[in-house]
Amino acid sequence: MTDTLVRPEPTGVSTSRVRRGGRWRSVLLLVLFVVAGFAVTGVLPVREYLDRGQDVESAQLELDRLNAGNAVLAADISALYTDQEIERVAREQYGFVREGEIGYIITTPEGFEPVIEAQPQSQPQSVAVTEKRSFFERIWDFVTGRDQTTDG
Repeated sequence: MTDTLVRPEPTGVSTSRVRRGGRWRSVLLLVLFVVAGFAVTGVLPVREYLDRGQDVESAQLELDRLNAGNAVLAADISALYTDQEIERVAREQYGFVREGEIGYIITTPEGFEPVIEAQPQSQPQSVAVTEKRSFFERIWDFVTGRDQTTDG
């Protein structure tokens, strides 16, 4: 049935021209993608964006470290509210004493420095000093036998 149907050819447009237009479109599309790629990598801060990921990771590690420090400080704060800690601070910093206790304050005259006796120090152990030799010198010593130590 389709054999009897006569289709008129388009006038003024050849099939080779249509193909050439398709080729130009693909070339234009390729050029457009290349220009867009250069624009994205040249105009937009792609490297900075990628570096931000590393910055976020290091900031997260810093945050975790600070949170751990805050937990320690929170434990210290809660310990300060106990009766034992309040008494310790009152005795050390303010000189408070309990009823029935006698508090003593010892002062030293100005310019007086207490004499602290020096503890006798133990004799330092002798340390064998080995001279630093290069790799090739150590190899030569091994080959010639100079690396062997005598027993006495």
